[in-house]
Amino acid sequence: MRKLKTILAIGTVVFLCLALQERSHAQGYGSPLTMQGLNHTTAASATARAMGGVTFAVKNDASLMFSNPASLMSLEGIQVSLGGAQQYVGASQDQRYGGLQLYSAFNLLTSGLTGQLSDPDTTGQTWRNWTQADSVQRPFDTIGPNWERSTSTMLPTQAMAAVPLTLGGMKIVVGVGAVEYANLNYYYQNNNAFSPSVLSVLNGTIRTANLATHPYLTQWYQYYQEREGSIYGYGGMVSAAVTEKLSVGVSGMILQGSTDDTETRVGRGRMVFYNSSMRLDKQGMTSYTITGTSEYSGMELTGSAKYSTKAIDFGFSVKPPTTITRKFTTSMTGDSVSAVKRYAAKVDSIHVASSSTSSGEDEIVLPWQGSVGFAIRIRENVTLGVDYEIRSFQSATYTAADGIESNPWVSTSVFHIGAEFRASSWLSLRAGMSNYKEVFEPTANAIRGDGVSYPVYSAGCGIAFEHAVLNITYEYSAMKYVDTWSNAASITKQFTNSIMANVSYTLPWSN
Repeated sequence: MRKLKTILAIGTVVFLCLALQERSHAQGYGSPLTMQGLNHTTAASATARAMGGVTFAVKNDASLMFSNPASLMSLEGIQVSLGGAQQYVGASQDQRYGGLQLYSAFNLLTSGLTGQLSDPDTTGQTWRNWTQADSVQRPFDTIGPNWERSTSTMLPTQAMAAVPLTLGGMKIVVGVGAVEYANLNYYYQNNNAFSPSVLSVLNGTIRTANLATHPYLTQWYQYYQEREGSIYGYGGMVSAAVTEKLSVGVSGMILQGSTDDTETRVGRGRMVFYNSSMRLDKQGMTSYTITGTSEYSGMELTGSAKYSTKAIDFGFSVKPPTTITRKFTTSMTGDSVSAVKRYAAKVDSIHVASSSTSSGEDEIVLPWQGSVGFAIRIRENVTLGVDYEIRSFQSATYTAADGIESNPWVSTSVFHIGAEFRASSWLSLRAGMSNYKEVFEPTANAIRGDGVSYPVYSAGCGIAFEHAVLNITYEYSAMKYVDTWSNAASITKQFTNSIMANVSYTLPWSN
């Protein structure tokens, strides 16, 4: 009994070490949820998004309150605007493996192909003399290498009101509003994760010396993490006409939001590599699920200026550094195989169940951000807009709950281009595109520091009736990237279809 208690105690310690530390060393991904998804800020204006995300080409739109406040000087009266979005996301991963020299069983296991093999003939042998070379190594589960999933989300994106005024002979616009600041919905999965990494190009692979007496050991598991929720901003703005052609504006909002977070590891076994063969067993196999919530808070300021002529508009906007704090609480339950015993021809595992809770606070400081853009009125009813957005996220500083600082993101810059055609007094047609860029790069990326990029296409229309305008936008993006290891590749795809709409009502304003 005392020996069993000792084994259970050791197993508990092993489990806690695996659960709290090894996650950050897994092949591919596996780092704990911290600020993932925070870079996916929401553009509130359906009009701007229909034109590929340009803002300096858009007029008479209160939805630009927190992205380009100077543009609200073009309002034609008191305006109230409400908007929402429906988003459909489909994601998948396809893993492909080449042959691993001396270890054909590895490719069969990770590719889910062992079911196509029959057991070898062991006639005349007893189980006591069998080795891993005398049997087909089969998985303890039915998990395959690939996965796919789809989700659908409907969210309010904005509610705003702005009023033009004259103060001391100067035209100004003031407004208040609430917007979805960032959509933090996030998901990643890897069905063939390893700790330590078996196939790491950067950190080394299986050593080749002394494997007969000191085999290479690695834990094989499935890992996925998911986050659902948003951060919303609440605040106001003011813009003023400095001259007849030049306007400036500033806006500020308080950021608040929450997410539900989940991290799951499903132990698939321990791989033991010898000189020319391998074995799969359950020693140290660990599974756990971590669930929790995150509460976000912060403040963001935006300043912008716009210079307008009859044919051309030019402007810029800038955001000073923003600090976003996250308070989190988590609950972990898990199971670990602390020992494996053989009784006659039967193998039993000794399991250790564990649970714990934790809480803490971390933060990220986003650096200076800005955009510059212009609009050209090619004809009286045709406008072309171009924006260039700078996000120097490589300088973003993340401070973990233990006080350790890091720079986890890569820099991104986004190019937007779009056009609007006013077909009639009641109908406007719009289209555009942008080249969005993520703040992470693929594993073993050929160009270090170059984040995953992909195009975003959009189209929409504006329908006017009396003093009301309905703006509808469809947006499509297709992200694809390849994580590469020494003899394997994971191809991850994500397709996003979004429909945005906002209704604005303008009361004519006379000075």
